[in-house]
Amino acid sequence: MRARFLLPFFAIIAGWSDAPAASESDKAKLRLEFADLARNSGLHTGIAVLDLTTGDQFLVNPDAVFIQGSCIRIHLITELFRQAAAGRVSLEEIQTLPESARTGGFGVLRYTGRGTVSMSLRDYATLVITVNDNSAANLLTDVLGIDRINASLVAQGTPEIKFRRRAVSRVKTPANTPENVGTPRAVMRALELIYRGQVVDRATSDAVLEMLSLPAVGFFERNLPLGVRFAGRSASGPTFRGDQGIVLLPGHPYVFCVTLEGKFGPLGVRRDYSKADAVITRAAELALAYFQRETRAGSAAGTGR
Repeated sequence: MRARFLLPFFAIIAGWSDAPAASESDKAKLRLEFADLARNSGLHTGIAVLDLTTGDQFLVNPDAVFIQGSCIRIHLITELFRQAAAGRVSLEEIQTLPESARTGGFGVLRYTGRGTVSMSLRDYATLVITVNDNSAANLLTDVLGIDRINASLVAQGTPEIKFRRRAVSRVKTPANTPENVGTPRAVMRALELIYRGQVVDRATSDAVLEMLSLPAVGFFERNLPLGVRFAGRSASGPTFRGDQGIVLLPGHPYVFCVTLEGKFGPLGVRRDYSKADAVITRAAELALAYFQRETRAGSAAGTGR
């Protein structure tokens, strides 16, 4: 099975099921730190962190609607594996990249020749995650159908996440083009469903996790210890920046979603994301420190210390 690498994580996690929970003061401290970070950021900030061992939640503006940018592709990949499990598509089906899917922005397919690229749906998904390829995302969006993606989001209880459009070149995009949007709480729930094995079944959910965990160039991974996997996506645009995913920290995995909106610079100039990146970095540090303490506490309890 392609998701075999995840099994050790679940085995480790199961071993900490009786680990002592953090004190209420520890939880309150983290919630206060997140709230202070958001308030002092100068940006519209949404935070949703979920302890996947205890169920504790740490939320800031959890029901505010934020632009999702490339983070919407978490749900595109999830839908691909959902439809594959239902037999509607085959992950190994070979498709030639049509010109209608080709677009500017992130990725490598925009630079390839006309009619020269043919690969499996799985390989297009791999490009979506590893290099955030817009053209590959468009092909998958057309194959899967925006209406079906949104129907699945509603059916799983996260209607606040709305897939509204394909990837387009910012140069040619009208100002009133609708954005893909969602709330931190809904995104947190969607990621939890994947982790819990509730996207179709355990095998399908593990396959989604494996795809989302592929090495990628993102903001958040830079803040993680070597070897700790992040199953998710980063996003950036002229008015948004964010990281959403599952941190597969051995002993204490957690969902981490930070989404920021502000003005980072117009098209054609070098955008200044320093303020947003500082917020993401600090939020990541706070969350990691908290969950590492939880992991050590569980280890000590397991050995009787």
